[in-house]
Amino acid sequence: MKTILLLAEADELPGVTKLIEGARPDAQVIGVSTLRELDAATADPTGLRLVAFCTDVIVPAAVLARLDGPAYNIHPGPPTVRGIYPSVFALYQGFDRYGATLHEIAEEVDFGPITAVKYADIRGGTDRIRLELMARELVTRLISSHAAALVDQDSPLPHIAEAWSGPAWSKRDFDDLCRLPDNITEDEYQRRYRAVGEGPDHALYFEKFGRRFSLTPPAFTGPIVKGGRQVG
Repeated sequence: MKTILLLAEADELPGVTKLIEGARPDAQVIGVSTLRELDAATADPTGLRLVAFCTDVIVPAAVLARLDGPAYNIHPGPPTVRGIYPSVFALYQGFDRYGATLHEIAEEVDFGPITAVKYADIRGGTDRIRLELMARELVTRLISSHAAALVDQDSPLPHIAEAWSGPAWSKRDFDDLCRLPDNITEDEYQRRYRAVGEGPDHALYFEKFGRRFSLTPPAFTGPIVKGGRQVG
């Protein structure tokens, strides 16, 4: 039986811990949210299984090397969309389905063997916020359905016949997508607008006369989404 070392944002830890305990009531869960906390918690890794859930913290190779067995990552995005902002690039590429992935953590981002994937169709009119809310449901189902195995199974979880594919999208790719060229067509603008949306972290913009002009919503009354969670 493993003690789960849960790596997630601080405000996520109580809810995700409850999901694990819902599947395995006697589970022992230790929560960490920063690299410093992770490093301290793995000083003695005996009996620990690291599970990262929807976190931006990159697990260092030194931490992975200490652990007795693989660590696992659960995050939005299917194996066909690697790297940053998978919802954005799934929409921009016109994919007709999206997903969430449970995989072993490797030194390279989105590269370790895959244990499970949950998919859902991308319906017409789906924008980034709706896609992230849908992905949130998928990652929740993944942690709930695999919590017992993560706790009970001392050996590594089985792999499935899914493989990572496509480029690993970077922050530079996202910035290039957000910057509107002077000669952009209406079709390309609509394609980017659907994928990126509006907001402080996701905003199309153009540059003119040495200034940057960003697209912002006139009066936003929809849900506030953080990490795929609706928080307002």
